[in-house]
Amino acid sequence: MIKKFVKKILSSFGYKLSRIESVDLPDLDEITKSLTKKPDPIIFDVGANKGQSIERYKKMFKFPTIHCFEPNADEISNLKKKFLNDNNLVLNNLAVGEKEGTLEFNINAISDHSSFRKLIPNTTWIKKRSKQVNISSENYTSKKINTEIITLDDYVKKKNIENIDILKIDTQGFEDKVLLGAQKLIKENKIKLIQLELIFSEIYQDSLQIYDIEKNLIPKNFKLFSISNGGSLDSHYVFQSELIYVSSDVYENFKKNSPYFNN
Repeated sequence: MIKKFVKKILSSFGYKLSRIESVDLPDLDEITKSLTKKPDPIIFDVGANKGQSIERYKKMFKFPTIHCFEPNADEISNLKKKFLNDNNLVLNNLAVGEKEGTLEFNINAISDHSSFRKLIPNTTWIKKRSKQVNISSENYTSKKINTEIITLDDYVKKKNIENIDILKIDTQGFEDKVLLGAQKLIKENKIKLIQLELIFSEIYQDSLQIYDIEKNLIPKNFKLFSISNGGSLDSHYVFQSELIYVSSDVYENFKKNSPYFNN
């Protein structure tokens, strides 16, 4: 009876009570740091939002240079104030995609959820998120803006950047397009580590699958190195994971120094 009551309460907040499995979840920050092996990496933060990843990387590395890309001008303005006088931070009020141009960007009530992908109406997710900010689900997308898009291949060429040590992508369903605009970099082994978020739940229209990511990486000798957590569509109304892929040279270097390959 008590268990049933607790389950009902947790369910109202979007959680589900279940047995804890004996699985060690990876620490992605520790993995990133151990694989990067330098104090001054070049980092690209695609989907900078409020600077959550900027703060992460500043804690992880002594002298990182971070190129940030964020289509929401309000968030860029806040980042400029938050990281005033940081000479190792490059803030770009731009989106990153498959090709240069402009595209309509959906600004949502909770800005973390803003995306080029439209939300699927009447889902559990949008109902709960709308309730959080006390608006109707029909008004969760507050406005749409035309946004300039660049490609990473063009950006590094213009900026004379030789390599990207870490490419972090959190674009709410646009991750595949970001990778398509970086195919030259990927092919030439100039991106060493890629961390991206993949949402498996049907929250946005045209949601991605792992195949949509890996078809752009695996043929170029990238390897899936880590997944943040498990889950299922059955037990999570928000089912998503952080994935880390590494280039062939990073993986080979890892193998040389790993006890798992040197028995």
